[in-house]
Amino acid sequence: MYHHKAVVFLCALTLIGGGVYFASQVRTDNSLDAYFDSADLSYNAYTNYQFDFGSDEVAYILYSVPSRENGPFELEIMDRILTLTEALEYEVPFVAEVTSLTNAEFISAEDDFLEIHELGLDMPQDQAAMLKRREAMLAKPAYRGSLLDDAAQHGAIIVEMTVSANDSLDDIRLDADGGDALSNLYPQASKNKIVEILNRPEYEDIEFRLTGDVAMNSAYNEIITSEAMLVTGLTFALVSLIALVCFRGQLLGLLGPLSVVILGLILTVAFMVLVGYKLGMLFMIAPTLLTAIGVAQSVHLITEFNLLRTRGLSRQEAVQKTLEHVAMPCLLAALTTAVGFLVMAGSSLRGLAELAVYISVGVLLTFIGSITLMVCYMCLGKNDQSRRNDVSEDSSHFLYKILSRVVDINLKHKHLIIAAFAASIAIAGIGISKLHIGFNFLEEFKPEVKFRQDTEYTQTHMGGVLNFVIIYDAGEADAIKNARTLAHLEALQAEAERSDLVQKSYSLVDILKDINQSFHGDDPEYYRLPESDDLIAQYLLMYEISGGEELDDYVSGDYSRTTLELRVDMSGSERIAKLLQNVEAHLVSSPLEGIEIEITGVGMLWVKMAKYIAQSQIQGYTLAFIIIASILCLAFRSVKVGLLAMIPNLLPVVLALGVVGWQGDHLDYFRMLLATVAIGIAVDDTVHTASRLRKEFLRLGNYEAAVRTSLMSVGRALVITTTILTCSFLVYLASSMEVLAAFGILLAMTMIVALLADLFLLPALVMVFQPFGPEHEPELMDKPTPLAYTS
Repeated sequence: MYHHKAVVFLCALTLIGGGVYFASQVRTDNSLDAYFDSADLSYNAYTNYQFDFGSDEVAYILYSVPSRENGPFELEIMDRILTLTEALEYEVPFVAEVTSLTNAEFISAEDDFLEIHELGLDMPQDQAAMLKRREAMLAKPAYRGSLLDDAAQHGAIIVEMTVSANDSLDDIRLDADGGDALSNLYPQASKNKIVEILNRPEYEDIEFRLTGDVAMNSAYNEIITSEAMLVTGLTFALVSLIALVCFRGQLLGLLGPLSVVILGLILTVAFMVLVGYKLGMLFMIAPTLLTAIGVAQSVHLITEFNLLRTRGLSRQEAVQKTLEHVAMPCLLAALTTAVGFLVMAGSSLRGLAELAVYISVGVLLTFIGSITLMVCYMCLGKNDQSRRNDVSEDSSHFLYKILSRVVDINLKHKHLIIAAFAASIAIAGIGISKLHIGFNFLEEFKPEVKFRQDTEYTQTHMGGVLNFVIIYDAGEADAIKNARTLAHLEALQAEAERSDLVQKSYSLVDILKDINQSFHGDDPEYYRLPESDDLIAQYLLMYEISGGEELDDYVSGDYSRTTLELRVDMSGSERIAKLLQNVEAHLVSSPLEGIEIEITGVGMLWVKMAKYIAQSQIQGYTLAFIIIASILCLAFRSVKVGLLAMIPNLLPVVLALGVVGWQGDHLDYFRMLLATVAIGIAVDDTVHTASRLRKEFLRLGNYEAAVRTSLMSVGRALVITTTILTCSFLVYLASSMEVLAAFGILLAMTMIVALLADLFLLPALVMVFQPFGPEHEPELMDKPTPLAYTS
């Protein structure tokens, strides 16, 4: 490479150009399809439900008019809501139906005739008549908690969609020739139009809050698109600043690492496009991870190169010696890091499995970049011998002073160091025993994010926005028109509503109860199911003849299947799992012969996601430990050395998880990545430290001397890389995602602990257990010069 630098740079530019071409075609996708494999049974049940009953995705608009005494039931306000309902139905793309107080079905009966009214078609002519209609609506359970709150101060508009975020690209593209920008795709196109309509001047005195599937998926897409670039840019800027400071303005320390990282990132995204991966929420950690890993690899090369140049070696000699000393540890570090991530590729959670693959590929790409591009940067310049620095110049550097103090502590207190770390592990172990797995999609967003604010307000005043769906499948036409089956459904509905999570439920039972009450003078005592199959069939026939359409949402066309929909608060997955357990327990204790009952919906997939995370990470931790330990044992040709080197890698993970447990926090799908990510990254510095300790011991024959020389040389790179890694992960604090910010803090803390383990614990373990063999007398020519190593 020294003699063919131009060829290497030309190849790198060619790769970057090709990578940019493919990377520009990447798509953003945070739908459930991005998390679940198409073969997953739970996910298949959900997609089958959507196929039979249509998309269950909605935009839920809560509104209030604080300036008006009667709120939503001011006559003039109701006129405007009617206009708004029509605008949403006719102008918003991908809309199936829009339901509000102005067009919701209102069932009444006169003699033997069933009538279905819409307020918009029979608008009261004065305020008194409007208030009378308000009381009639409040008397109907179907409205409360859905389109109207109990105090009648909030109304709601439900915008049902024809498609879902899981559909094919052709189905969710607004303009077939408009490209694949977010603004031309569902749900962004729908959300943008809804917001534009709500912001029109004619509605300025009405307060709107937008939530539901459309708003949530749009918020994720916006954040992924904008913040992936923001986080990457901030990381680049921060890394550049740290590199300039640590390498005293040396351009090599700036241009080399950034070139390696840019090459690695572009090629990683290009790889994702080539294999069909999309950008999901988990991709948010990829740019920072690859930047931190690529810079860390480059820093080890630069530090060693600079050290050799200060000893008077020519440029070509310094490059050659740098590769002799550092290239193999860099390769070993890259392999162990890639393996640390790749073990997650077997996860049942599709998004996590894909992350494991493209991060592993990215790690190896950055390694290739570091030993090609980085080396070529070091080769630039005259091949002259550098001026040898004297001891006083080197010893004045603050890192030199810090590392000298670290060495002194290690040599004097090695047993105390091991005892202190052992005590920390014991305390952390207690915290780990308190850990629990769970997540809440709503709390993933920071409190200032509008979607979270709107959703929390909506759940407080109207109820939950998360859906559970329970399907009753009788297997033959008209079999659902059965009093016994519907009584079972009613009992299950009542059982579910006992949970404080369930704010509203919908089913065929509600419509039949409403019809029955209407035929008995709206007497609340008759808000119950008809007692005979014949009367049920008669009611349903009359409903269809009268023009009722809401039944289509809950019953298949041939009346062989029906659904119970539970609207649940967007709460923690553990609470949702408990609700699911209660429902399943009720079904076990009250079986219904001849009917197949299946639970699905987004809520069910949340529970599955938590289960998959737990399984994949527990398996991943074990597999990562075994594989990485095996690689280290083979690399060092010693089981003792390999296992000893794993201890500093496990310590940061144990302490970080212990902190999470002591704080009472849960392990969400980002925090669950902590151990795998930490092991994968922390092993880099451990490999470099262990390799240098072994090399110096074999040269010097004395463990204390090996510790001193090793830490005084590789220690600088350890401190610089840890500084870069820590600051890089703290960049996540700038994200709108609370889950990502918390993950960044934990990772930063883990990197600091990993540095302490490499500087203190690993040398102490080496001195106590002497894994490289017995001490021996070195040959005189192998002894280090005072210039390089004496303190």
